[in-house]
Amino acid sequence: MRRLALLAFMAVLLAPRAGAQEADDSTGFVNVSPAVGVHYGQPLRLSIAAGGLFDLTGGRNDGVVAMAEMGQGGGELSIGYFQMLRFGQGFDVRIAGVRTSLDTWNAAPRATYVGVEGHVMFLVGIGGRVGWLRRISSSGATRYENVLSLGASIGL
Repeated sequence: MRRLALLAFMAVLLAPRAGAQEADDSTGFVNVSPAVGVHYGQPLRLSIAAGGLFDLTGGRNDGVVAMAEMGQGGGELSIGYFQMLRFGQGFDVRIAGVRTSLDTWNAAPRATYVGVEGHVMFLVGIGGRVGWLRRISSSGATRYENVLSLGASIGL
C-alpha cells in the first residue's frame, strides 16, 4: 500500500514540475548571428562584407540585417530586412550608403551615394544583388548622378 501511495504522490508532483520546465517566451532576447559575404560588381568591384543578423521573433529566419562592406571601389554601410528559407536560400532588402574611392566602377570617384538594394540567395548563400543609388555629394563630376548597383555574391 505504501508503494502505491508513493507512486500516486510522485505522479501528482511530476505534472507541475514538467510545466515548470517549459521555456518562457517573455525574456525578450534578440538572437544575433554573424553575416559575411564576398561580392563582385559595380560600383565597389571586389568587396568583403561583415555584419549581423538580428532575429527579433525568435524563429531565426527573419529580422534586421546590418552590414559594413569594404571593396576596391569604396565602402558601404547598409541596414534592412532579411528572410531566410531552407538550404541558404532567402532575400534581403536594405537601405545603403556608399562612399566611392578613386578606383570605382561606373560611379563618380570620391562621391557619396544613398539608395536601396535587394539581394537574392538561390542556394547556400550564392546569388546576386541589384540596387539603385543616388549621388548626394558633389564630387565635381556631372556624370553618374544615379548608379545601378549590380553584382554576384556569396553570402549575405
